[in-house]
Amino acid sequence: MTDFIIGLVLSFFISYAAYKKESLSLSGFILATVYGAGLYLFGGLYFFLVMISFFISSSLLSHFKKTKKSKYEDGNGKSGKRDYTQVIANGLPSFLFGLLYYLTGNHLYILGFSTALAAANADTWASEIGLLSKKNPISIITWKPIEKGLSGGISSLGTLASLAGSAFISFISFVGYIIRFEFKDYLLVYFFLSILGGFLGSIIDSILGATVQAKYKRMDSRDITEKRYTKDIKNVIYSGISFVDNNFVNLSSGLLSSVIITWFYYLIA
Repeated sequence: MTDFIIGLVLSFFISYAAYKKESLSLSGFILATVYGAGLYLFGGLYFFLVMISFFISSSLLSHFKKTKKSKYEDGNGKSGKRDYTQVIANGLPSFLFGLLYYLTGNHLYILGFSTALAAANADTWASEIGLLSKKNPISIITWKPIEKGLSGGISSLGTLASLAGSAFISFISFVGYIIRFEFKDYLLVYFFLSILGGFLGSIIDSILGATVQAKYKRMDSRDITEKRYTKDIKNVIYSGISFVDNNFVNLSSGLLSSVIITWFYYLIA
């Protein structure tokens, strides 16, 4: 219970600071507080610091050259305050693996936890840095140029950023594991699988974004967007499945990549 209270206090102040800076909505602030408290309960300061590394690095990148990126983000509904749906999309996979570790004590679930956050970070870094690419991205499916900001696009800059984002979280988790548990023979395998899994999550995200995520055609300009409405005018479905939005894709890619990596390690161990 003590760990939960400590986590709740730390999460409250960090989430509140993000709320005051308008990085989180009220619902996002509340759920992020509970999420952080849960992770502290499951894995102590170790899990909490891995999560905070994702949160801080992603928040800093979202504000980096924000004016330049805003015109692409605004058109596709990816800007503004992060609400509870986005906290769930990015945080639920790591929360579930943290809970599994807490209930079983099996360190394999730490690999799943690390991979889930590495995937979330990889996708965020790819999106935030990829928008700064001088060239338009190409569709991961058709390899044809698409508009910046649309899901399913990849670029050289965004791909490198994705790999770096995954490696960053994996490294934090690697060091934290050594401090918490000491070095183990399998830890290097965990580290590289976590990097691979995080990067894989970003690739899965792009594939789902290009194939099943809903895209709409605006009625006023006929441009393609990911927003259901533009200025209170309902847009027409252009491709994908109507209920599959960016949050659904983020959640799915995080879960899939972490499950695949933990299952793979289980098979080879």
